[in-house]
Amino acid sequence: MEETASSSHPRELSACGTPTDHELLAFYRSEIRFESEVVNGRLQALLGSQAFLVIAYATAMTGSTRRWGDSMVLLIPPLCSLLGFVLALMALPGIRAAYAAIAKWEGKQRVLHQRSPCLAELTLGAGEDETRDMMRRGQKGALFAHQAPFVFLVAWAIFGFIPFYLYLK
Repeated sequence: MEETASSSHPRELSACGTPTDHELLAFYRSEIRFESEVVNGRLQALLGSQAFLVIAYATAMTGSTRRWGDSMVLLIPPLCSLLGFVLALMALPGIRAAYAAIAKWEGKQRVLHQRSPCLAELTLGAGEDETRDMMRRGQKGALFAHQAPFVFLVAWAIFGFIPFYLYLK
């Protein structure tokens, strides 16, 4: 089966077998989009698991009865805290890895834009100042994704000690 060069599909190769600059740009952007979706999926999983655990934790903290006594309050909430802590700790490397991959693809895209000035119209950051401004905004936008696991780690560490504090008080 033979492929022909066409501008209708970005992954097709040009006649000489090497990708054109437009094809490379489309490929880099598709990889950036894929890695962004990976980050979003990981963040959604983290937030969903944390929300579930907060509900379980709060229910266990308020669900103390005479039949079960204080033993369940000293068992279930700390277990929820431990699980939440571990899940947040496990999410951190995956989120960082995805952002590292995004940074590599964006670096290749910047090199391509520098090498091919004709692609300048296909980017929002045509000039050096605009590119730096876009990068700064992107870093600010990614702040939540980078910091969310740390916020959960601190919160679960505090939540883990609250039942014991209340029991000893």
